[in-house]
Amino acid sequence: MSEFTVDGRAFTLVRGSDIDRDGMYLELSEAGGRSGIAELFYSDAHRNFVLSTFGDDIPLEAIEMLIAQGRKSLPAKSA
Repeated sequence: MSEFTVDGRAFTLVRGSDIDRDGMYLELSEAGGRSGIAELFYSDAHRNFVLSTFGDDIPLEAIEMLIAQGRKSLPAKSA
């Protein structure tokens, strides 16, 4: 789990795997608040990344951190 702050708001990133969707994800949550407000999913089957958001008022910097960390910690597209 990774934690960071944007504009005084604390966020966490959690990595996990999803057998049903055949891939891995990195989930963005607001610490002490809303959980699962955004997800970056890497599909092993399709070898691509998909970004989904599940809330409003998510700072762009938090989304950028989610994407940057996802590129580092989720499987690479090349095989």
